[in-house]
Amino acid sequence: MKARHVAFVLIVAAAVSGCASHYILVPPAVDLTQMGNIGIVTLKAAEAKGDLDAVASQDFLEEVTAAQRVPVVELGPSDTVLAGLGKTAFDRETILALGQKHNIDAFFAGEIGLTKVKPKLDLAAPLSRTLLAHTAMNMTVKVRLVSTKNGATLWTNSATRQITTGAVGIEYGIPVFAVRDKDAALNQLLRQVMYQMTWDFRPTQQRVK
Repeated sequence: MKARHVAFVLIVAAAVSGCASHYILVPPAVDLTQMGNIGIVTLKAAEAKGDLDAVASQDFLEEVTAAQRVPVVELGPSDTVLAGLGKTAFDRETILALGQKHNIDAFFAGEIGLTKVKPKLDLAAPLSRTLLAHTAMNMTVKVRLVSTKNGATLWTNSATRQITTGAVGIEYGIPVFAVRDKDAALNQLLRQVMYQMTWDFRPTQQRVK
């Protein structure tokens, strides 16, 4: 009985080993560990109020450091960074000066914006006797990694997603008013977007035939 048990264990181990051998670990498309010292300028929130810039930057930073264990220097908001250099825009001269001042070889910078979407009416209303207008917002994120050696863009990515924040209307003669927690929905969407945008920094598994 014991011999059968040992044989069974060996068979399972061989099967697992055989399955595992069909996959290889593929290095990330962008190896941040070869970039030297990296910084991040707080993502600029275009036409948005509140702390969207800080929250988005933190989410992006967490995804970057989760993908690759690299230290990242937080440089602060773009206006503060530019003022500290006596500049008004991130031109090549400014980028080189930023690298020298903070001893960084590259830095992340970008922006995030929210725009309202015109309410959409349910086109099936005449058939279902339902009239609903959905309220939504578009989120757009753009980020790039810039070299402070020559001002060149080393990596860039962008994403646009839509978030539904509520619905109002009439369904079979009954008023309907549904509001989704905008902050919770926004935070969830931010996480999804930042995870997707940092995919190039993640190692992946590739199946070998």
